[in-house]
Amino acid sequence: MRTAGAYFAALLAPFERFLLPAGAGAPAPLLLEEAEGPGYVRQRWQLELYAGMPLGVYVLRPSGPGAAARGEQDTDADAARVLGSGVPSARPTVLAIHGHGYGSRQLVGLKADGTVDTDRTDGHAHFGETLARLGANVVVPDILGFGPRRSAADLEPAENSACASLTSHLSALGLSLAGARAAELIGVLDSLPALGLDASARLGVAGHSGGSLLAVVTALANRRISAVALSGYVNTFAQSILAMRHCPCNYLPGLLRVGEMPDLLAALAPRHLLVEGGTADPIFPIAGFRTAVVQLREAYAAAGAAGSFLAVEHDGDHRVDGGTIHPALVATLTRGSVGCT
Repeated sequence: MRTAGAYFAALLAPFERFLLPAGAGAPAPLLLEEAEGPGYVRQRWQLELYAGMPLGVYVLRPSGPGAAARGEQDTDADAARVLGSGVPSARPTVLAIHGHGYGSRQLVGLKADGTVDTDRTDGHAHFGETLARLGANVVVPDILGFGPRRSAADLEPAENSACASLTSHLSALGLSLAGARAAELIGVLDSLPALGLDASARLGVAGHSGGSLLAVVTALANRRISAVALSGYVNTFAQSILAMRHCPCNYLPGLLRVGEMPDLLAALAPRHLLVEGGTADPIFPIAGFRTAVVQLREAYAAAGAAGSFLAVEHDGDHRVDGGTIHPALVATLTRGSVGCT
């Protein structure tokens, strides 16, 4: 039986050869705008990783004590003063991945039209902002098929994504949308130095819903990621995507031949895995979350990494809470801690 890492690496492989080499064949990133946010500086960049398919990326840089002046990268000395002795010299970086909706603006305090979201009722809870205020540099890419990354044919009011059309066309070629998206996300990670971020900094990934699926795929295909935080996704396949209607992008070819969801997530051990589930989540039900958590605790204990797994419940529905897992993620990355206590 294939390992989870080998399976996901194979999903990405057909797309990786189409990525423009960072710093060589790819156009230089273009800084489009910069603005002050509450506790951070928000930059909007344009990258082009697949030829002819530019993508937008937000970078949130903490602007609290020890952060560099506006527009400048944190220096090692700045970061060391903030984080204390015996810790990595650079601020950690978190790749934050949105799910279904209007795109990366859902994570950075903005509405779909780019204005400030004062209501803040979106289920993503603008968690990119939270991570930045906790002290991480946060990278928020536009995911292929959402928001501005849809074709004219996929902009009908009834459609909030291009997932159905992209999945059907790619499946006809024996390919997956998750593979295309995750390969591009790894290209974003390769581009961190061009975005003014330290490539040697500890790296984490956080996602919500479909963004959590991509966080898992990306982390299992790329060992640079040392900690993973997942909202609105952890479950069993039997009790979630196989039990009710879900977006086609959740269904990956041959996935169940590799294992159930807890089996796949357990392959992240001994890396840190921080998960949360809502007791009223209708599409990733709490019963499935609890089943997965029991199995993951056992798997992490068997791997000698019990302290690297953290699971919490909140009393909401299919949304980000983040009150526990996001501070734990940033603390884990900044201190290089062994456990999640």
